[in-house]
Amino acid sequence: MERRVRTGTKQMARRPRCGLPDAAARQEAGASAVEFAIAAPALLLALLGTFQTALLYQARAQLEVATQEAVRAGTLHEARVEAMRDALARGLTPLYTHGQNLSALAQGYATAKVAAGQATIRVLSPTREAFDDFAEQTRDASGAWVRAIPVDHLGYRRTSVGSGSHLSVQDATLLKVQITAVQPLIVPFINQIGRGLYQMDKGLGNVGLPSLFGVRLSPVTGADGKTRWGIPMQAEAVMRMQSPVLAEGLPSKATVEQGQDKNGNFPESTEDVDSLKPLAAPDIGDYTPPPDPEFCVH
Repeated sequence: MERRVRTGTKQMARRPRCGLPDAAARQEAGASAVEFAIAAPALLLALLGTFQTALLYQARAQLEVATQEAVRAGTLHEARVEAMRDALARGLTPLYTHGQNLSALAQGYATAKVAAGQATIRVLSPTREAFDDFAEQTRDASGAWVRAIPVDHLGYRRTSVGSGSHLSVQDATLLKVQITAVQPLIVPFINQIGRGLYQMDKGLGNVGLPSLFGVRLSPVTGADGKTRWGIPMQAEAVMRMQSPVLAEGLPSKATVEQGQDKNGNFPESTEDVDSLKPLAAPDIGDYTPPPDPEFCVH
């Protein structure tokens, strides 16, 4: 049998894909393009939403740390909200610092100060009822006599429960604080959705705060003065007071349960304003001093 050797390539005729005519193949390719155009925005939204969720998780973890620092500052400064807000700003600084030099640190701290200034700091315990039950004349950090809940020799004080607060003096010196901060949406396209929902709500006459994927959004002003929408996050912390608890800033039990009024007033407090002023002499009441150290030795 004679063997034939091909010296060239023969142009093969174009075959329809999968045995379909050319028109059907073109229709299939067009349908794939349409399906991709429909699915691409959803996939992009899911990807960007994942990035935004990771950033929110990071912000939530940092808020936990900042809340601990804020409560710690409150225990050292008579549960004053101003001291807790300053410490909250210091705790949030790493979240807004993008760099490794002093300029980036200063800019991050300035942004954190703005964020901390808009955060809501609520003292949940002690309450004004606890102040009314256990307040006495004691010395503050500067040595001046003030009327406050004492924090010294708690192990030797009575453990009876107060009539108004239903707490013992030991429990009344536990500072419990709840902090709510709004973390703005910063991922592209996700923040545009938040802005669009805000404009839609504003156009409808502010019918209610908009929500994103079932999460209620809240407005927040950035360091640049622009209003953005973000996710409100809460954190709580409890620590033992290291300084006397003053009446300033303490809520009533009804305020804790129902929420503080818009003016920040505490109408149910029974403490007279004049009685909050320092007196000339201490009044230790039923305070029992610790035993003599020599008695413990013998």
